[in-house]
Amino acid sequence: MLRIIHKQPECIGCDVCCDLAPNYWFMNDEGLAELHSILKIEGTLQFGEGWEEDREALKQAEDNCPVNIIRIEE
Repeated sequence: MLRIIHKQPECIGCDVCCDLAPNYWFMNDEGLAELHSILKIEGTLQFGEGWEEDREALKQAEDNCPVNIIRIEE
């Protein structure tokens, strides 16, 4: 499993992560991206998990986030 770290309060609502990895992110009622499945929240960080077969889409979401608030780790 991959670990997803999302600093959601700093989201600008660009929708890139939702477009690239819609199984992991959605746009909430406030127009900000949010993880579908949040395992825990620590301060401003949301933590989730991703499947190895989705690595490419998750890395694209990380690389294309204009405010650099997504981190994908082993």
